[in-house]
Amino acid sequence: MTRPSPRSSHTTSRTSGPGLAIILASGLAAAPLAAQEEKAAEDPTKIATKAGISYSDEFSVSGSLAFGPVTKVNGRVSESGQWSLGASYLFSFGILTFSAGKNEFDNGSVQTHYSLGGFVPLTAMGLKTGKWQLFAPFGYTYSEGELAVTSVELHETVNVEVSNNSGYLGMFAIRPINEKFTFLTGGIYTRGSDDFNGVSLGGGVSYHLTQKDTVALFGSYVDNDFGEEQKLGISYRHEF
Repeated sequence: MTRPSPRSSHTTSRTSGPGLAIILASGLAAAPLAAQEEKAAEDPTKIATKAGISYSDEFSVSGSLAFGPVTKVNGRVSESGQWSLGASYLFSFGILTFSAGKNEFDNGSVQTHYSLGGFVPLTAMGLKTGKWQLFAPFGYTYSEGELAVTSVELHETVNVEVSNNSGYLGMFAIRPINEKFTFLTGGIYTRGSDDFNGVSLGGGVSYHLTQKDTVALFGSYVDNDFGEEQKLGISYRHEF
């Protein structure tokens, strides 16, 4: 039986490492509330209370609960029991989030991950991006789980315990098309111990029914040592 090297995954998200975020956080104040009210619904640095539902191969519900202008908790759970839970704090340079979650892949692999990372808008670095809103996702992740491996001797699939430390870095972009439609796209590359590496890509279009209600069509692709996953789906989100 051969054991492949583990890789971890992010969708979402799911950066370069916690060091940069901690250094920046130590010397920067929180962003004002007025700026939050002006942000797009798709902005990952927006602090707001939201609730939503989505469907790809199964239904999942998600939401966030804001505590003032700079703090929120986030959560998601699906029909199969996959979940994520996190807490975010907004600084003037961007947003920092600690999260934990569990993913299951089509090959039977199960991955639990713990991450510290966030998003930095490129405009915070003084870059002019025009109508594009660009964000750099960054972070550190520890993953553990059971990797599905085919045994040559037994001619069956068995699970091997694996763990991994990794960092990730990527790009996320928002481009308003008009008052109703917004284009979204992004990608994240992950590199870690034991020759670990992985990629996560996604894109979609959101439609604003009202200022508080948004429908989105999206697609995503994840490939790492735990498995490969492709999804097409639709979601609805309400902001309170």
